[in-house]
Amino acid sequence: MSKMRFAILAAVPLLWASIAAAQPAAAEEQGAPQAPAAGQRFDFAAWHKRMCTEHQARTAAHVAYIETELQLTEAQRSAFNKWRDALLEGAAKEKAVCLENTPKPDVPPTAVDREAHMEKMLGAKLQTLQASRPALQALYQSLTPGQRVILDTPAGRGGRGFGPWHMGMGPGMGMGMGMGPGMGMGPWHWMQGPAN
Repeated sequence: MSKMRFAILAAVPLLWASIAAAQPAAAEEQGAPQAPAAGQRFDFAAWHKRMCTEHQARTAAHVAYIETELQLTEAQRSAFNKWRDALLEGAAKEKAVCLENTPKPDVPPTAVDREAHMEKMLGAKLQTLQASRPALQALYQSLTPGQRVILDTPAGRGGRGFGPWHMGMGPGMGMGMGMGPGMGMGPWHWMQGPAN
């Protein structure tokens, strides 16, 4: 019995070590930027490009989720499609604006750079909201009271709707706290870059 117990106790650390060793490989496969090795600087350009692309992808995913949740009728589908198209077109423009302001690979953006980027992103977001509002109003008028509740529920942190703060990028990344130490707050806090 004690040999069996010893074997189990010896195997547990090996299991944990193999799981820990597999984690970096899984992150690399997903295309996640890796923490820089000792003596290397963080690649702000790659990180920035990834965030621009992820924002557009999350918008598309959220719109698809809302479409499923609403359980649209054929009569409502045309209004939804116009709203969806306006949002996705806006998200593509926001991505283009975001990518236009990609920082240099090894140089962290300054406070002035971040504020200028934020101003451009807010302008792009405002254009998206203004362009999509007529389609949203038409869609909203076509919805039943139950469907309106779904759309009225603020997005993020358990919400499933599509409110004015839908530009957030997922749990912990929207209007709430930043992604971790050194991160700012607000819908575009990700521009500040990772903590050093």
